[in-house]
Order: sequence, then structure tokens, then C-alpha cells
Amino acid sequence: MNAPNDTEFEFKAEVQRVLALVINSLYTNTEVFLRELISNASDALDKARYLRLSEKDAVLEAQAEPAISIEVDEEKNVLVIEDNGVGMTRDEVVENLGTIARSGTGEFAKRFEELTKSKDKDGALDLIGQFGVGFYAVFMVASRVDVETLSVRKDSKPVLWRSSGEGSFSVLEGERTTPGTRITIHLKPDASEFAKKWRIEGIIKKYSDFVMFPIKVDGEVANQSSAVWRKPKSQVTEEDHAAFFKHVTQGRVGDKPLATVHYSVDAPVQFSALLYVPERAPADLFMMNKDREGLRLYAKRVLIQENNDKLLPVYLRFVRGVVDSEDLQLNVSRETLQENRTLKTIESQLTKQILKELTRISDDEPERYLEIYRAFGQVLKEGLTMDFKQKDTLAGLCRFETLQNEPGTLVSLKDYVAGKKEDQKAIYYMTGQAREQLEQSPHLEVFRKKEIDVLLLTDPIDEWVVKALPTFEELPLTSVVHGDLDLEEGDDFEEKKNALGQTIAALRTALGDKVTEVRVSSRLTDTASCLVAKEGDPGANMERIMRMLDERAQERSRILEINPNHPFVQNLQALVEKKKGSPRINMYAEMLYDQALLSEGVIEDPAKLVKRIQDLLVQSSQADLDG
Repeated sequence: MNAPNDTEFEFKAEVQRVLALVINSLYTNTEVFLRELISNASDALDKARYLRLSEKDAVLEAQAEPAISIEVDEEKNVLVIEDNGVGMTRDEVVENLGTIARSGTGEFAKRFEELTKSKDKDGALDLIGQFGVGFYAVFMVASRVDVETLSVRKDSKPVLWRSSGEGSFSVLEGERTTPGTRITIHLKPDASEFAKKWRIEGIIKKYSDFVMFPIKVDGEVANQSSAVWRKPKSQVTEEDHAAFFKHVTQGRVGDKPLATVHYSVDAPVQFSALLYVPERAPADLFMMNKDREGLRLYAKRVLIQENNDKLLPVYLRFVRGVVDSEDLQLNVSRETLQENRTLKTIESQLTKQILKELTRISDDEPERYLEIYRAFGQVLKEGLTMDFKQKDTLAGLCRFETLQNEPGTLVSLKDYVAGKKEDQKAIYYMTGQAREQLEQSPHLEVFRKKEIDVLLLTDPIDEWVVKALPTFEELPLTSVVHGDLDLEEGDDFEEKKNALGQTIAALRTALGDKVTEVRVSSRLTDTASCLVAKEGDPGANMERIMRMLDERAQERSRILEINPNHPFVQNLQALVEKKKGSPRINMYAEMLYDQALLSEGVIEDPAKLVKRIQDLLVQSSQADLDG
């Protein structure tokens, strides 16, 4: 190594921030550094094997079987991890080990800090692998790290990267003669446990047992390195599934799967798949600004894509696992994969199998299914808005809270229909932000009185779900805040409705464009008024969501319904008949409108509302004095 070729670099600012976060926050989980380094080594071996098949003229031939070698030296307190994989060029070393190319670095740092402050160590660990910053975890245990590497590409030169993780790194000429990477970790005094063979073997068993390549510790193989998905289902135990699940997910989404789909088929496409529904939601479940984690895609047992998000529809994006096909070409490009017919066939088959298994669990093991649904139901419901082929199956898998059940109790649409009133002609629902808010709504008064159950929908996606699912078992899904309700009314309803003709006309005049119509309500039993959307118009909750998405979204005028049995409405009726031009009529009209808005948690003009209340209090108190 010649001194003139030594080059000192400063870590990029984002790397220094990540280093500080990882080193200082995960001191109780330091063993994960080995998981990350083994994962990187496995990726390097996969890439080398892929390049030798797809670009064999541009790369060096393999000189040995692909493997990961680990050496421990207790006397020197040193740990060495080596692979004969793809290696790196000098530019790749600077780029890969000195910067974080992922655009989500700032997001990683922010979320990592939030999770560590909340003492959610598992959540913080989840983020390390998902944001591509796993290599830097080595500095939790290392006082210095040397990376010796040689790229598998022809005419590459060996490189040595060295750093103590304190703000800078050196890049020097290396001496390595065979492709691959050797990482020498000079352990800190308090990390000497990682220079012990038994400790390393235990970590491999815990995190990396199913890495596809042999992992040798001081010359002895320490992992299974088998393609579990290729084995017959009968030969794979629950313990095997739990271990492989942890390997595939790196323990980021739980210790064991909630559901397993082990599936092989020979026609029309030959492939094997081993898929899992995890215990908890992945950190990227609702992230829309970056590539989500997907399934591992193999062709003839060769990994060709680490994260393929086209093998399953977006509403099944929480599923983890591997797919291995005999009908895919090894040199297929990412762009070609987007339109690959084989992948489309595999996606269709996998979707059917997953939904079939979820349906089986929902029928045979309802408690386990509820655990799955509480974790992923909001995502699963997205399928109703995009996968019309599976609409009936997905509708059967959805679960909802209802008015007549205790908070937290979830029921299926099938159960709702089975428990409905004999003469009930619809499945009634109401959407909103929270159950507590919906339960206070005056729109539910008549349903309580008649003991008719109502679905209480509080996920934002529910607004689109009910549009995509207009009927279930030939019953229409009907909003309790839209249009006319097809409910039996009292014998004297028409009489009361006709008697309020002058009052309705006066209210229309007083409220003007604030409402599209004023009419007598069949929904209300206790409250004086409520607002109802016209059939086809967005309701109050949908308008709220639309304003969140676009501040320019305009509110539509709605229908004001009044309760003919409420004393306030009856007094207003008497006032209209006796003093048609009284200014109090306009004030009372505004109060009815304000009350309807308040029941929805909305105040259009607080100052005017306060003034009207004050005027009403003055008049009421004056009437008491005059009396």
C-alpha cells in the first residue's frame, strides 16, 4: 500500500447522523450488527451468481463454491466476516460505505428517534434493515473496521476501506486477490463476547439459519442453508416455519407468522411459494413515498429480485415470503418484469391462495382471524376498491364495529345480515372519525328506537369501500346520513308533515343557500334538527377527507331535517303561525342549523353562534322577569 494513494473522506452528514443514532440508541441489542453483515454478504453472493449467469463475459469465473466465512480470535478480540461474492470497486466502496443513497434517510432518522424515545426498541430495529443502513450497526461493537474487497468485474483493483466510525474513513489500495469482501472488526473491550464462537453460532441460529449459502464459523457450517419452500408441505414443521419466517423478515415483523401459505403448482406456470402473514405491521405499510418491501423472487433457486412488489396486489403488501419459478429467465430485467406474463399468472394464483387461506381461518379460527384483521384489515379493505374479481371474497373477509355491539367487537357482513330485523330492507352504515363521535350522532336516534343495527365505519378507506360495494347478499348498503330512509313512519307522520308547511317555508327563506332543502325528519326522536346529504353527494365525513387532501375542496349545501315532535320545533311552528314576520324566526332558524352542525363537531362561524346564544339568553331571562 502506497502512501500517495491513501485518501481520507468525511462521512456525509446524513451518515454521521445515522451513525450517532444507531450507536447510541441500540446498546442493548448489539447482536443485530451480525445479522445485517450476514445479510449483506448473502446479497453479495446472490449478485455474483446472477452476474455470472447474465453477464458472464464481463466478470471473473468463480474460484470456489459461494459461502460466508466467519473467524473469531478471542486473544486479539477480532471478528472477521468474509464472502466470495460480488465485491466492490473503489467508486462503489466510497458510494456504498460513505453515503446513504436512499432518499428516506431523513425519514429514517426522524422515525428512529421517535421509536427510541418511546422505548420501542423492536420498532427501531425494524427500521435498520428496511432503510438500508444495516452496515453502520457494526460500529455499535467496533472500535475500527477494515473492509478489504475486490470486484468480480474484470480488470477491477482491490480496495481497502477503514474507519473508526467517528466522522471519516480512508480508502486505500488493497491487496485482495480474489473477488469478494472481507470485513475485519476490531471489537471494543465491552464487546468481547462477539469474539467467542458459541456466541456467533447462537446469533446465526437465531437470525440467519436459512441463508441460502453455507455460513462457516472457524471452518464449521453453522446454518441449514436449504430452500424450505421446495420441500413438501408435510416435511416442514411449525418450528421450521417460525425459523424461516424470522429469517425472511429478519425478525422485523414478529417471531412467528399468523398465517402460512405453502404452495406449489406445475401449470400453467411452474413455481413454488412460501408466504407469511406477519405478527405485526411492517414499518413501510402506509409509506407512499418510497419502494415498499416485497417478496423475494427466485428463478431456478437464483435470487433475481430482493423486493418484488408486483407478485401480489397492493392490498396484500403486508405479506412476506419467497417465490421461486422455473419459468422465469435469469437475465430478465426489472423493466421486463413489470409486464411479464409469467409474473401476472403467479400474482393471480398467489392472490387466490392467500384469500382462500384467510377465508378458511376466518371460518375455522375466528379469534386468530380477528388478530390478523386488527393488524391488516384497513389494508385488506383497499382490495374492494381495486380488485373487482375478488370483491365477493374480500367483502366476506371484512369486519366492522356496529351500533348494537360493544366497542371493539367486530362482525362480518354475513353476521350482520343474519342478525337483521325480519322486515329490514338494507344494510345501514355511518362513516366518521371515531366510534365515540358516531354514537352521539342524531342520525342514529331512530335506529336505536327501532333496535336496528348500524355499521360504524371509522377508517378513511371506508368511504371508498361503501362506494365499491353497493350491495351484499342482494341488500343495498345505505348511509344513514344520506337521502330518505326507507323506514316505517308513524300513522300521524304525514299529518305532522303537512302541519309544518309554513314553518318549513320560513326556514327555507331564513337559511337561503346554506341548505338545499328543509324537510320533516323520520330519523330524529330526541334532537330538534340534523343535516342530511343528497343522494350521490359526499357526506360530512367525506367532505372532511377531501378538504384534508385539497384545501380548495368546496362544501356542498345539505338538507336540513327537523323533528316534528321536538318542543322547540313545535314552539317555532306556533310562532310562525302567530307572528309570521317576527325577527326571532330567523334567529331560531340559524339556531336549528347551528345545532345540526354542532352535532357533527363543526362550527362554521363561532362569533355569530356566540352572539345568537347571548341574544337568546337575554330574551329568555327577560321573559322570566316579565312573567
